[in-house]
Amino acid sequence: MFQMSAELSEKMIAHAQTEDPYECCGLLAGKNGIATEIYTITNLPSDDPLIQNLDLPADRTLRYFMNPEEQLAAYKKMRENGTEELAVYHSHTHSPAYPSPTDVRLARCPDMYYLIVSLEDKKNPHIRAFRIVDEKISEAEILLTR
Repeated sequence: MFQMSAELSEKMIAHAQTEDPYECCGLLAGKNGIATEIYTITNLPSDDPLIQNLDLPADRTLRYFMNPEEQLAAYKKMRENGTEELAVYHSHTHSPAYPSPTDVRLARCPDMYYLIVSLEDKKNPHIRAFRIVDEKISEAEILLTR
């Protein structure tokens, strides 16, 4: 089960809506398995040299790749706050909240939750959480706290 506040889920949805039609991405951190912090990270454009040889779709409406400098800054802030990374999140702008083959291929942390914000129904965005271990997907329940 993945736990986070309703406020964090609202911030994730707002981030996805702001970046639409591109996928958004970011990190969630917290203590004792409860997410309390959100770190929005830039989804690198296809012409960025860091992703030239990664076999990713060029179109940011179909994939995300986090800016590594912003990720490092987020990890530094987590250390300062005494929190730890609990989840990676991103959006799907025109498809369900379910990991794509690219999402599965890039999921390298078996202890991490992977949250997807779906904007397929723009008036009713929703979030689902998953674990991805050895390319096997299992859904996790999300418990919203106050």
